[in-house]
Amino acid sequence: MRQEPFDFDGAYGDAYERLARTVIPGYLSSFRQALALLQGRLGPRARLLVVGAGTGIEIVTFKRAEPGWRLTGVDLSAQMLDTAEHRVREAGVEAGVTLIHGTVDDLDAADLDAADLDAADLGAAHFDAATCFNVMHFLPDDGAKQALLRGIANRLPPGAPFVLFELHGDRAAPDFDELFAAWSRYWKIQGMGGPERVEFRARIDAGIHWASEPRIRELMARAGFKDVRRYFRSLLYGGWIARRAR
Repeated sequence: MRQEPFDFDGAYGDAYERLARTVIPGYLSSFRQALALLQGRLGPRARLLVVGAGTGIEIVTFKRAEPGWRLTGVDLSAQMLDTAEHRVREAGVEAGVTLIHGTVDDLDAADLDAADLDAADLGAAHFDAATCFNVMHFLPDDGAKQALLRGIANRLPPGAPFVLFELHGDRAAPDFDELFAAWSRYWKIQGMGGPERVEFRARIDAGIHWASEPRIRELMARAGFKDVRRYFRSLLYGGWIARRAR
């Protein structure tokens, strides 16, 4: 049986947080930037959907700054959610946090804490905002990327902000090879050893589904987002903020 290059419920999941801090430029800062952007658009009682809850750093970052926000995190990895649950509890911010094992399409009013929903919230638009960090590049561009973005959009009301943070790039573009080589050297600068760099490069080659920035913007528009603006770029990582269109 072919082993998944990114086994988030296995050895890769065990090492994920250390690896993310090593290879993603501005990893911790990325959550703080999203927080700063969302604070400018949301009130103190906002409901947020966090797609790819991961190890819970994003949720804890948001809740410490905005204790009145109610956050629902979804993730396909039970292992990641166990870590997130422990981190949220350890930080003392579990009130108003719901963690769901599954995808956006698994979200249902029955899965959400009744205290987090008003009677008017029982339609599709449960949330006032959403984020999606480091998820879409694991999905092939065969409809899966589009379905993810559309699923998020369908759970937001018109005008609601959405923050996307992604590894991205056009492999045919003139600058891709230079940026990828620089990113690879960044791993070494960050202290990643030679054997680990070789292993990680093999995972990238086998499991990353690249999309260019124009393609990402196209997918977001087709999913129902408008006013897409890039607010961050570092090597092959980018961050965009958009609004749900009518």
